[in-house]
Amino acid sequence: MFPTTDRYLKNFTDLNRAPGRVWTPATKKKAPHKPLLLLALLDLFVQGHIKTNFIELTPDLSDLFTLYWSCIVPPEQKSSVAFPFFHLKNEGFWHLVPVPGKEQVLAATRAIGTVGQLRDIALGARLDEELFALLQNEDNQEMLRAALITSHFSEEARPVLIEQGAVNAEAFDYSLRLYEKAHGKIGDKEEKYKPAVRDQGFRRAIVHAYDHRCALCGIRMVTPDGHTVVDAAHIVPWSESHNDDITNGMALCRLCHWTFDEGMIGVRNDYTVITSPLLVRNSNVPGFLLNLADRPIIGPQEYDLWPAREALARHRRKFRLRS
Repeated sequence: MFPTTDRYLKNFTDLNRAPGRVWTPATKKKAPHKPLLLLALLDLFVQGHIKTNFIELTPDLSDLFTLYWSCIVPPEQKSSVAFPFFHLKNEGFWHLVPVPGKEQVLAATRAIGTVGQLRDIALGARLDEELFALLQNEDNQEMLRAALITSHFSEEARPVLIEQGAVNAEAFDYSLRLYEKAHGKIGDKEEKYKPAVRDQGFRRAIVHAYDHRCALCGIRMVTPDGHTVVDAAHIVPWSESHNDDITNGMALCRLCHWTFDEGMIGVRNDYTVITSPLLVRNSNVPGFLLNLADRPIIGPQEYDLWPAREALARHRRKFRLRS
């Protein structure tokens, strides 16, 4: 093993983590933010997302951090990815890049609580060049991952984190396969995926295809932490179709998703919205949903990814929506 590798293994093993009663034995009763963020970062290297030595606080990084957080920290404990992103600067290998003109503000800042606060003073972060070079190699990625998991989490928690990392990798591959299939690059060969992999991969493919925008009402909201207002909705439910094709999905906000699944709204073959008479029955007050009637949906930029007309027709037949 080379001296540089030894140095960064020690860095990853000896992360400074605040102790506290709020933390469980799973995290060795210390704050888990930094190692969880670094696990998420390693996932992005594995997926090939990081091409240059500049780490941005993207929705993908935030999503991965949240997935690791939720599988190891009790649900009532919340956190922001901004916290470890900022405080990793104290570890020596992580260097925040200031917003031009905010260099002194960044240098004087001692704590950060939200992504908004972080974005006001930092564009992102850079790694030591030696560490960035090491992370181009798969063996080094796995060595550093093992160091994080072994050093900062209990024996009982380690398999959970290892499994989440495997799910993240497979879900990313699955989302790529869904794109390749939509573009006719691969066929319909049946492959088995765990439900967690399939759910995460389908969601990633749909949300990215629609750029976080609801296909029916057009709402697009993403929080500074990368949380999106839209769900990945199947047109024909998975339980009936076992079909995760992007063309059997739409990105829908929570309200439109529920309304679509209940058959109160649908889509014609010309991609205009159709509403059901049920929408206004039983003292319903559907508000803006009535205004969606006859409006065109907002689909992906790539036409190959638009909803399949056969799936839309099947949904209309199921709920007797007349075009």
